[in-house]
Amino acid sequence: MPEAGPALDDRSREVLRLLIQQHIQTGEPVGSETLAGRMNRALSPATIRNILADLEREGLLDHPHTSAGRMPTDEGYRVYVDSLMAKEALPREELAAIDQGLRSNDGSPTHVLENASQLLSRLSHNVGLVLAPDLSRSAFAHIELLRLRDRRVLVVMVSRSGLVTNKLVDIDEDLSAEELQECANYLKANFAGMTLQTIRMRLLELMREDRAAYDSLLRHVIAVGERAFADAQAEQSNLFLDGASHILERAQQEDLQRLRELFRTFEEKSRLVKILNACLGPEGVRIYIGRENLDPGLREMTLVTATCPIDGDLGLGVGVLGSTRMEYARVITLVDHVARAVVRTLRDLQA
Repeated sequence: MPEAGPALDDRSREVLRLLIQQHIQTGEPVGSETLAGRMNRALSPATIRNILADLEREGLLDHPHTSAGRMPTDEGYRVYVDSLMAKEALPREELAAIDQGLRSNDGSPTHVLENASQLLSRLSHNVGLVLAPDLSRSAFAHIELLRLRDRRVLVVMVSRSGLVTNKLVDIDEDLSAEELQECANYLKANFAGMTLQTIRMRLLELMREDRAAYDSLLRHVIAVGERAFADAQAEQSNLFLDGASHILERAQQEDLQRLRELFRTFEEKSRLVKILNACLGPEGVRIYIGRENLDPGLREMTLVTATCPIDGDLGLGVGVLGSTRMEYARVITLVDHVARAVVRTLRDLQA
């Protein structure tokens, strides 16, 4: 995370706080007259201009050449988030709407995550993101093997947290439905509770054992399991995103090139998953403002993420992506609450 910002006296801190709040509301550069009015003339416009000039020299404000007002820089927003922003509670009706909204549709774990991304987007007016734990590192609980035509098998895997993934695999031998059921029973009996990574290692060990050569069930288990538990391509399936249109609504004409880059990032799901995984850390909320984002496509955006434990050590990530001019206090509270509500809901479903 970024280093601590410059030391500011009380007057500078108050001027910076009010300027950022005003800019978040309007999107326009803020001048000394406006700030003097917000401070009930406790400071004169001339004094405020001197403070603004000092804050600009510290790198916390920018001075657009077409305006006499100032706008916060990424560094200015960082100081605001770390030390000037007041906490904000969500209204009761929104708290109730989140709990109810997570359980809509059929109440499956996958729909809980879809609903969460939609709630984050709708309540923040930004992009809502939910990243489920990578299936390859999740604890395996259940598997179904369904026989299709042409030696193809539909593999339905369920993690311990209830998340479901489907995978189509080709096998060399034409196995009957009964033989596939025997394979599934063996996998559930011997591998339940293990991660997919561990299961793949165990299958490789079984392949090296002599008994696999003459035990037909074991041979079938290895043939199917080796493909079923291969790379689950979780990066293509465990990200839920909603509300990209909100970014378009706030965009200015000069932002079009930046928006093209941003939407390309949205289209490259695996790239976005890598970005989010890099931003998720220990349990709690993290904020990445502008150039603090490692990916060039997000360097004029703010990403607020939260990680909560689920399925053992694995973290479920939720987040909001939007303009650096977002309502930080509200979004941070929203992301934190939704993360915790999702985990509670998934645990209730498991019970």
